Amino acid sequence: MVRILQVSDSHLSTRAPFADDNWQAVVDYVHTHRPDFVVHTGDISLNGADDDTDLLHARAQLERLGVPWRAIPGNHDIGDFGDTLQPVTEARRHRYADVFGAPSWTVDFGGITLVGLDVQTLLSGLASSLDLWDWLDEQLGAAGPVALFLHRPLLPWHPAETDDPRRYVTEPSRSRLGAILHRADLRLVASGHVHQWRMVEHERTKHIWAPSTWAMLPEHIQPTIGTKAVGFVEHVLSSDADNAVVSTLVRPAGIAQVTIEADFASPYAH
Repeated sequence: MVRILQVSDSHLSTRAPFADDNWQAVVDYVHTHRPDFVVHTGDISLNGADDDTDLLHARAQLERLGVPWRAIPGNHDIGDFGDTLQPVTEARRHRYADVFGAPSWTVDFGGITLVGLDVQTLLSGLASSLDLWDWLDEQLGAAGPVALFLHRPLLPWHPAETDDPRRYVTEPSRSRLGAILHRADLRLVASGHVHQWRMVEHERTKHIWAPSTWAMLPEHIQPTIGTKAVGFVEHVLSSDADNAVVSTLVRPAGIAQVTIEADFASPYAH
């Protein structure tokens, strides 16, 4: 068995109210409970896509964890796809990689393969996305039990939920990604981005949304779909096919349950 902490959407910066203070609560928890590994599922920085100092500050904060960790980029780290003023570019990708290392990666833990997927690039349409599709197909085809980490959730789970292209993996990439995942022994799909906690089980796979370690989003930006909270997720992974993943929402002591605009002015409002 292996214990993985999934943190997400920390938006770390000296300019982000509550971000560093709430991160301190994460660091304290990790120092006390000593998980085997920490995965950050993106939006590590407030505006690393355009600000090197945010990327460097976020990297320094992750180093304070004192345990092995890996990260994948979110839209605030390397840009977004679709209709956006801050698109994913090769320059932004390289700046991120210079600070955090490879945006996509695999790590093996006791027969379970952790796959970190840079879904921002995968859906970007850049030339590098073609290589990334091939890489993902190869990694999942060769692996046994898999836990996949990506920034965005794959899809809405209820017919009444809006299939917002700003929230989920979009078509036609969603169907292509789904076909690759269907061929894998997929135990966990863990994402962030929505700043909410949610757990859905579908065909032997747990789909987990991790909340933000920074702040909740107001309803007009992100309506309630799961549970709005500030915290992170602990995953206990096992090669046992009948009980492969146990995931728990953690709201550690000292973490402030704050909402952007309600408790402080948004640093993105300018």
